[in-house]
Amino acid sequence: MKVKNFNFLSMLMVISMLLAACGAGEATNAVPGSESEPAAGDVVPSPASSSNLVLDPANAGDSEAIAYLYEGLVRLQDGTVAPALAESYTVSEDGLDYIFNLRPGVTFHDGTTLNADIVIANFNRWFDPKDPNRGTGEFSAWAGNFGGFKGEVTDEGKAKSIYDGIEKVNDLTVLVHLNTTDTDFLTKLASPAFSIVNPNSFNDGDGGTGAYKFTSLKDSTATLEPFAEYWDTSAIPSESIEVTIK
Repeated sequence: MKVKNFNFLSMLMVISMLLAACGAGEATNAVPGSESEPAAGDVVPSPASSSNLVLDPANAGDSEAIAYLYEGLVRLQDGTVAPALAESYTVSEDGLDYIFNLRPGVTFHDGTTLNADIVIANFNRWFDPKDPNRGTGEFSAWAGNFGGFKGEVTDEGKAKSIYDGIEKVNDLTVLVHLNTTDTDFLTKLASPAFSIVNPNSFNDGDGGTGAYKFTSLKDSTATLEPFAEYWDTSAIPSESIEVTIK
């Protein structure tokens, strides 16, 4: 998808007027945890909340399961940035502002509907060490790609991170600000580390929108089954698969 330059302020006003009427609303069903500890080698039924199950994209390294369970705003397709959870995006003429128009009707594996507030919650978690959803992860992928976290400055007093914040335009539109241009910003954002996670599942890392959903774990092998409500109906898999959890 080609990104076209535009008069940013005018475009933002048009988007706000046309889309501000979209109502905000989302399901808030929390993912329940397992009530008892399984014996060694037993299968853990879905949903899983074990602290040993590392499926948080922001901190899970190269776990094979991540690409099957989660998606970001954009993805790489044949080496080129393409839409994913954002069905379209535009960039301001100065390269500092990115508008992402979210794909309507996307649901997480627990039925929660994707919206702008969820996207903002993910960016805040990645960027802000004081965010209540932060947990104990190092978020090294964020620091490595975008320079640093909120409040960190260089010896010259400038912000370390090129990222400067995110705003909600309406329920299906977000505006991301940079303080320094980065022509690779979208490519970096396509990394699995920046997949959008359901805030109900930040702590257990099991809340994606991908074509597969987690069903069970035995030792280090997870079973993933097709997600029947996947937004891309042409890409819903036909069979379950097994992948290694590292």
